[in-house]
Amino acid sequence: MNDVFLAGPEASDYPRINDYFNRAYRHDPEAFSLEFELLRQQHAAFNSLQSIAGYCCAKPYGYAGDFGLIDRLYMHYIGDGDTIARWDAFAQAQPAAVAVRNRKAYFINLMAERMPARVLNVASGPARDVLEFYAKWPQAPVTVDCLEYDGQAIRYAQSLLEGNARVRFTQQNILTWKAEGAYPLVWSSGLFDYFSDAVFVRVLRKLLLCVAPGGTLVIGNFSDENPNRAFMEVGMQWFLHHRSPTRLAVLAREAGAGDWKPEVHCEPAGVNLFLHLHRPATAI
Repeated sequence: MNDVFLAGPEASDYPRINDYFNRAYRHDPEAFSLEFELLRQQHAAFNSLQSIAGYCCAKPYGYAGDFGLIDRLYMHYIGDGDTIARWDAFAQAQPAAVAVRNRKAYFINLMAERMPARVLNVASGPARDVLEFYAKWPQAPVTVDCLEYDGQAIRYAQSLLEGNARVRFTQQNILTWKAEGAYPLVWSSGLFDYFSDAVFVRVLRKLLLCVAPGGTLVIGNFSDENPNRAFMEVGMQWFLHHRSPTRLAVLAREAGAGDWKPEVHCEPAGVNLFLHLHRPATAI
């Protein structure tokens, strides 16, 4: 494997690399993580801000999975230099990265099918999904309220949206934000992955208050069947709370949404799950 790490993988090496990460991590996660830290220091593909893995590990905005990383995945970013470029191509080809891009498409399709008058987008990140929705449906009578904690993410998203008056941003922490409004659609693609079960339920209860009668709340969460978990956690230092469809339904019931007809769907890669909760049309 040393030659592969030095030069960067070709497509034919991808199965071998994934097998290496998965077997070593499954055998002894702590020992493998410590061993990989030594390797990380030797290879720019895992410690440079120019690479996907290096950027995620460095956490330039203080947390993994920030708006910059997500937009790199959205845009098929490939860094400069042969080795970095090969490792970035590997990262972009993985089911987890494909799933992130698929959730952008999932949002756009959901919006197009429903054309809700108002949408609450929680932890909106780079908002490229919002940008691409309006690019496809420029006359859509839809207003999107984006709730985002990171001011850098808001400024980045605003630069992409170029003053689109139908998109409004609120900078606030979801844990201290006061729930308000009645939205036909409430969407959160990648926030709940970072929550413990207790915080998941706490925030879900808050968002339920924002859904209009007959409206829908959709929450994304990585599946516990994610085949790239070892590479994400060791190679990228990107840790998520992976969950099963059954677990998502249980948490929905704990939050008081048992009669909201919980449904769990997934994008084509089968990695990103989506919990759909439908508020009854009559007041509860």
